[in-house]
Amino acid sequence: WLHTGDIGTLDGEGFLKITDRKKDIIVTAGGKNIAPQEIENKLKTRTAYVSQIVMHGDKRNFCVALITINQEQVAKWAAAQGHAWAGGTYAELSAKKEVHDLIMADVTELNKTIASYETIKYIHLLDHELSIDSGELTPKMSIKRRVVEKNYWDILENFYKGAGDSTL
Repeated sequence: WLHTGDIGTLDGEGFLKITDRKKDIIVTAGGKNIAPQEIENKLKTRTAYVSQIVMHGDKRNFCVALITINQEQVAKWAAAQGHAWAGGTYAELSAKKEVHDLIMADVTELNKTIASYETIKYIHLLDHELSIDSGELTPKMSIKRRVVEKNYWDILENFYKGAGDSTL
């Protein structure tokens, strides 16, 4: 055996499917293990409005997520809805309650398909994309989960203090 730090499953034909990194596993306050990348990928494939997502919930009672929007897709949706702000900047679009509600509707639908302890209770839409320059992405565009959590610690902590979503 080779210890790589990856987590995976074997399919019916014996092929290994890598689903996450062991160091990224979230262990809830109730002791449940959650593979965040699997859930994050489900949301990204469910909706064109999300470009990046980082789940958080280690040693917590519930999971939350930081999300970046797909500006082009959100602008198209806003224009189709007749919103005057459809041509706004990334920060302007991500600050709109209607955009938050749009993304939260997709999260709610995702939550119906996963275990209750895996569900995302609150989201926060970031006012900018994650980037290599900020140290939040690797050169191959993978999210540096610990860096993102550190950079947005105050937002994440507010979810657990009952403050809810700071984007509303």
